[in-house]
Amino acid sequence: MRWTRLPETPNAPGVGGSFLGVTGESLLCAGGSNFPAKPAWEGGAKVWHDQVLALATTRSKKWTVVGKLPRPIGYGVGVSIRQGLLTIGGADAHRHYADCYVLSLEEGELKVRPFPFLPRPLAYATGALVGSKVIVAGGTERPDATVASSTAYALDLANLNAGWKELPLCAGSGRMLAQSAGTKDTFYLFGGVALSPGVKGAEREYLTDCHAFTLGKEWRRLAPLPRGAAAAPSPCPSLEGKFLVLGGDDGKLAGKVEPLKHPGFTKEVLGYDPAADAWESLGEGSCALVTTGCAKWNSGFAVVNGETRPCTRSTEGWLVRAE
Repeated sequence: MRWTRLPETPNAPGVGGSFLGVTGESLLCAGGSNFPAKPAWEGGAKVWHDQVLALATTRSKKWTVVGKLPRPIGYGVGVSIRQGLLTIGGADAHRHYADCYVLSLEEGELKVRPFPFLPRPLAYATGALVGSKVIVAGGTERPDATVASSTAYALDLANLNAGWKELPLCAGSGRMLAQSAGTKDTFYLFGGVALSPGVKGAEREYLTDCHAFTLGKEWRRLAPLPRGAAAAPSPCPSLEGKFLVLGGDDGKLAGKVEPLKHPGFTKEVLGYDPAADAWESLGEGSCALVTTGCAKWNSGFAVVNGETRPCTRSTEGWLVRAE
């Protein structure tokens, strides 16, 4: 893998949970949340954003502000489709949303068009393009949820009037902050976090189980991840026939270390070979960003903003290519 730095975004300190995707030749980064005044561990307030940024090409020196989302929102699913960046669901400080929109740049002007809404509110889900269908899975329906969803939905881009259709239930646990990938006919679901009711609210279990759903068939279980992985950039990039989990939160320090003392999330890259149904470690990448998207762009895969450790955002961006 070859990692190339992209220009830093002008939204210091950066955001987590933004929608990332492509319209034409431009890369879009929209929405998300951060702690702009002071860090969370000093009592800083979490702020949600509606700003939409664009980077025209890899030769561009800086991002530009091109418009706004319908509302400040983050932690939904962003998928690049022919019409532009499809934003699916998301959350703010008060509730989760079923909203879906397509963002596109037309002669430099941002257009925000409604798309079929989800059947129910959903945030912290994962999703990918599978042939002509967009599939989303997992997530939570409310900010105070103590159980994550095990439901998946599919939207046929060739038949939008039919809306989102519920898929068969996955045999694994309900999960949020999972990673996913798509091919022409199969949706892959990797790891994530399961929730259960606890004394102080929801308790987290970091998952290693993986599953695949081939259109017209049932879910099947795949080889497990070699370690827990949650919130890694998703949809996962695909290089040389392998799906890559770029770091992620492995859960080893979750709830055990104060955010200020957290050393940062793992940079280990895991590669999944669907032909062999096998995982392997591919060494360390150049960054360790979680709660952010990933978009195929300019012969590589872009990763922008996210968290480097709990509650700490970043303005960095990277383009990952095969050597």
